[in-house]
Amino acid sequence: AMDFRLVELERWLGAEFPAVTYTLAPASEDASFRRYFRVRLADGRSFIAMDAPPEREDCRPFLHVASLFAAAGAHVPAIHAQDLKAGFLLLEDLGHATFLDEFSRQANPDPLYAAATETLLCIQLASREAVLPEYDRALLGRELRLFPDWYIARQLRRELTPAEQRVLDKAFELLLANNLS
Repeated sequence: AMDFRLVELERWLGAEFPAVTYTLAPASEDASFRRYFRVRLADGRSFIAMDAPPEREDCRPFLHVASLFAAAGAHVPAIHAQDLKAGFLLLEDLGHATFLDEFSRQANPDPLYAAATETLLCIQLASREAVLPEYDRALLGRELRLFPDWYIARQLRRELTPAEQRVLDKAFELLLANNLS
């Protein structure tokens, strides 16, 4: 089947990088309808293209949170280009290595833990001023549903039995009660 979103993304990238050849490869996924592609230009530059279908995803909250976190001192991917109507963002490519990869390579991971803790503090301070939605029961419930909807169903391609669903529902209720208290 024809991937019309991919065709649209390639047309947009062609306009962003006229007369520069590039390759496009899947970069990562998250628990949403967004897709990420690594864009490698012939001149050596590399970017991440986000495809967020506008009928399913709104890029504005992503941009809002990125600017809040950046202003607080957290390193977030720079936004090089955007087309909110089409649902495309061109982001800084932060590379392949994850913190977990780096932990396993370091003899002393303490500096990485310190950097991660510092970033988490920046994010917490930026999130404090009621500029982001409160984590009420509805929002926490939606976040918890990511586990069965995106991980169990989409990643594992598995359906929970009624007994497993009851155990999960009970665990979610405990988590909700604990967090809301």
